[in-house]
Amino acid sequence: MADPFEVRLRFTNLLSHLSASSTASIRCAQYALKHRDMDEDLHSCILEQLERNNMNNRANIMYFLEHFCELSIKEGYEEYVVMIRRDIGRIVEAVVAAPGEVGAGGGGAGLRRRM
Repeated sequence: MADPFEVRLRFTNLLSHLSASSTASIRCAQYALKHRDMDEDLHSCILEQLERNNMNNRANIMYFLEHFCELSIKEGYEEYVVMIRRDIGRIVEAVVAAPGEVGAGGGGAGLRRRM
């Protein structure tokens, strides 16, 4: 079993360096599925990165989530999909808000209301 701190650190690094390429998203999703025994920790990494990063990276993470859910379903491990579905409101809010404004009714409030 891998060191939980190391797994979390590596996954955070993968998330923060995501690009718009599907290869990067798939690599990140495969890493999370490989360490599915730490699913709650890795899911919290996703939420933390959405709340901390710039708009470009948040958009890349949102794009990654699509690949992540598809791969999770394909692998027969739907716990990640359940967690993402549970937190979708928080995820969307983090993506449309400016960094540091999550939950504060900050940027994108009009967009959130329309959704």
